[in-house]
Amino acid sequence: MSTTTNSAKDDEELTLTFPEEPLGLPASMGFGFFQGSPQDVLGPGGRFQLQAKLGFGTNSSVWLAKDQHLGRHVALKILTGYASRLNAENLLCELAVHKRLASLPANETEHCNRLIAHFVHKGIEEDGDHLCLALELERSTLKHIWRGHNFKFLPIPIVKRVLRHLLHGLAALHKCGVAHTDIKPDNIAISLSPSWADETVSHWALAHRPRVYEPCQSLNKVVTNAFISERFPAPSLAELETCNFKISDFGNAQELDHQTTDDITPLTLRSPEVILGGPWDEKVDIWTFGCLIFTVLTKVALFTERVQPVHLPFLRPGIRPNADGLEVDYTLWLMATFTAQRFPPIVLGLYPNSHKHFENNGDMKRFASFQHRPLEMCIRDTGCPASDEDVAGACSLIRRCLKLNPSARPSALELLQDPWLVECSV
Repeated sequence: MSTTTNSAKDDEELTLTFPEEPLGLPASMGFGFFQGSPQDVLGPGGRFQLQAKLGFGTNSSVWLAKDQHLGRHVALKILTGYASRLNAENLLCELAVHKRLASLPANETEHCNRLIAHFVHKGIEEDGDHLCLALELERSTLKHIWRGHNFKFLPIPIVKRVLRHLLHGLAALHKCGVAHTDIKPDNIAISLSPSWADETVSHWALAHRPRVYEPCQSLNKVVTNAFISERFPAPSLAELETCNFKISDFGNAQELDHQTTDDITPLTLRSPEVILGGPWDEKVDIWTFGCLIFTVLTKVALFTERVQPVHLPFLRPGIRPNADGLEVDYTLWLMATFTAQRFPPIVLGLYPNSHKHFENNGDMKRFASFQHRPLEMCIRDTGCPASDEDVAGACSLIRRCLKLNPSARPSALELLQDPWLVECSV
């Protein structure tokens, strides 16, 4: 990845390129990634023995570690110094969310990635201290499954299994007053299957010795310990029939009684009330879930940011397809296109950002007219081979979630009783 930053010495802008996470950039600049290696021992009493790097994200890197106390493997998520400080200041609430989940009975949280232990590790140089979360070890993610296999569509029973398990996870989060705000294929985890016992993980670790990239230049030094992320093999379709699917990564989650930002959820999965600057609650996750039903079924996103050529005629005269901010207007236009709903002017009057996108009568400023496109047609356009009955059932479920009025959206528990999901429940 490339990172543009300012040099502390001469205040010149630099573009630094890193093979994976940007090591060696300080916490004061919004980074502070953990600089360590497999074989490091972390935690009180040397509890966690690192064995391999499994990946990284915006605010952390994740490592396979052996928990010496429990005698099994865990995923050790090591937050950047910057993210660790934000958690300490209650501006991020990843640890707080895990603590809330821990207050629920274990059977209610089995579809959420769960915390085993946590501690703070002192970082080196200017990385800051690292909040470390020892989490249940998972096998893969839905996004990795799609990349690791050549099948175009998941079988309908597995689609339903994924969706049911997600709803169970959402029900647990919402019960303890949390909105995830970032549910996407990357954050849908797949548990270790029965064939992947802890001994299997040990054998995998022995067969995947740590590998490093060539040394690279960081801000003030040459980095020599940039480790290559290793992945477990993707589960087979047969394994997916029995695996648990879980909601993971609570780094962007929000406590509903202590919301710290309205900048939540990628635009293509963002609910209308958030886009328009209105108050929001856990129902933002229900909107996102509705979008994901389409994606899990088809591997295609329902909403896109770039105006598709077929929709260019709907732009008002003089509006360029690459106009600044048009992606937001386009998302709102697609909401009307797919749901056959429009915001009443009285509702728009309550949302602070409405004037940027709508006239007082409810017409859009950048789109001249609306076009209804049934969801059934959208699914068929992807080549999805589902039966007419399954397409109808999925679209009915999507429509229940994609209500412009958040109070009209069902709860996660109510959605679990949807006839299409209940049928052949496993």
